[in-house]
Amino acid sequence: MSFLGTLFGTPKTASLGGAKSPLELVTAAAALVSDPQHIDPLLDRVRAITAKLQPGEQPGPTDTAVLLQTYVGIEAYLTANEPLRAFTKEDLRRRLDPELRIKIETYEAKG
Repeated sequence: MSFLGTLFGTPKTASLGGAKSPLELVTAAAALVSDPQHIDPLLDRVRAITAKLQPGEQPGPTDTAVLLQTYVGIEAYLTANEPLRAFTKEDLRRRLDPELRIKIETYEAKG
C-alpha cells in the first residue's frame, strides 16, 4: 500500500475478503474502481438503499438482491473495463467471504 493509501485508509486490493455483508461487499468492490464515475449509476441504487436505512438496520431481502446485482455489475466493470488494473471474475470471487460468494452464486443462478 502506498503512503497515501496508508494515510487515507485506501482499501487493499484483497479487501473484498473483509466484507461480511452485501453492502460492505459493494463498498469494497467500488473502491477497486479507478474512476468511480464509470459506476455511478450502479452506486445510485446503493445510495437509495442506504438513505432509507436506520443506523444499525440491515437491508431487507429485496434490497439485498439489489446490492448483489450491484456487486455483479461492478464485478463486470472491473473485469471488462477497468483501465488501471486487470481483474478476473475468478480472482475477485476467490477473495470473497465464502458466505457472500454463495449468496452471489445463488443470486446469479436465479437470474
